[in-house]
Amino acid sequence: MNGEVEMRCIACNKSLSDFEATRKDSKTGEFIDMCNDCYIEVEEEFASIEREDLKHADDEPEPSPNQFSGS
Repeated sequence: MNGEVEMRCIACNKSLSDFEATRKDSKTGEFIDMCNDCYIEVEEEFASIEREDLKHADDEPEPSPNQFSGS
């Protein structure tokens, strides 16, 4: 083991990217510890501070089967 701690989503246990692992609640300053797929479900509940400099294309949430994309 190289001494690095792997951060995991508190909702689904998925490994977090650096972008996901550094997201904080803007009121409390506490880390949110949720992957983007889980966070998108609750993001309207609280504001967050995100490190956009750590965001990569693979940090985009997976499209949900419940998301409507029509005209």
